[in-house]
Amino acid sequence: MKKEIRKMNHLEAINAKSIEFLSRSRNNVLMCEGINDGFYGTIEGIPDIFTSQCYELPCSENASVGLALSASAYEVTTIVCFQRVEFALLAIEQFANNAAKNNFLASGKRPNPCLFRLVIGRGWGQGPSHSQSFETMFAQIPEIKVFMPVFPNDSNFILENFEHYTSPTISIEHRWTHFSENTISSHARNQGAYVVKEGCDITIVAYSYNVLLSMKARAIVLDYGISAEVINIFCISDIDMETIKGSIKKTKNLLVLDLDNRKFSVATQILSNLMLEDICLEKAPVMLSNKGVYSPSSPKLAKEYYLSCSDLIRAIGMHLELEQENYAAMNRKAEQMEQESFSDIPNKQFIGPF
Repeated sequence: MKKEIRKMNHLEAINAKSIEFLSRSRNNVLMCEGINDGFYGTIEGIPDIFTSQCYELPCSENASVGLALSASAYEVTTIVCFQRVEFALLAIEQFANNAAKNNFLASGKRPNPCLFRLVIGRGWGQGPSHSQSFETMFAQIPEIKVFMPVFPNDSNFILENFEHYTSPTISIEHRWTHFSENTISSHARNQGAYVVKEGCDITIVAYSYNVLLSMKARAIVLDYGISAEVINIFCISDIDMETIKGSIKKTKNLLVLDLDNRKFSVATQILSNLMLEDICLEKAPVMLSNKGVYSPSSPKLAKEYYLSCSDLIRAIGMHLELEQENYAAMNRKAEQMEQESFSDIPNKQFIGPF
């Protein structure tokens, strides 16, 4: 009997691609704060294999980012891993003043294609201090590419291509996406948005963990004859509006999800872009995000704070004016699914210390 080959999950795919990166050249290096912790399993065992290419970073983020930017400008291509996205804020001066700007000042003669992997999350171990994402802050810095991967294919694309860019890349990984598997065989091999699941009744535009949440909501409404098209934005710094416009021209209905509750968000950028286009929608678009500014540490309070599958079901039901009987049944199904899941961890595989 032929043995079934298990698919790699997201963290395993990152690990495999990191090994490929270090194997290609001795000038490729990996730097990390707490490098022997395995960086959530994504670089587990790698420092033991590539002992001369892996370096423990001191708790001096501004200097570390400056080192990576300079090294990559002189053909020592670097990947830098920070356990929390907030750590990178201590190096915002380097990102804003020296990242892609150095190559501009050198008239294109000093490209520095390095990769910064920053982790965000929610639930246990996060709270208000470590659940922030700051994707729009980084995306406002000219020439830096900001990605938010969801599936293994997303991180595969980042790790295969960042070396070919002339400026740094930031990958902001939601830790709850590390256990995802590819739901599609492949997608367009570019940095733009792409359709995860096709549909014809409503377009759901999301990124990061909210893509997985959208997939859960889509599965529920599909049982009641509602076909939702789910789009993964993927690249936050250069939002692919053509893919989004192509979808809503078909569905005529739009639901946009934001990962956080803030001004100048990804969702508001999408909606403002659409206002400048001649896009025909049956109704005003709907935008959903978390229900507060900072995530509480308490599992109960955090559950009330974060956007849920039930929130999506209610928004879809109200927007499409579904029959009350179907609307109530979908709500019950979503609430039952949430009761059976964990409020502060993605699954039983999720372990500490972070």
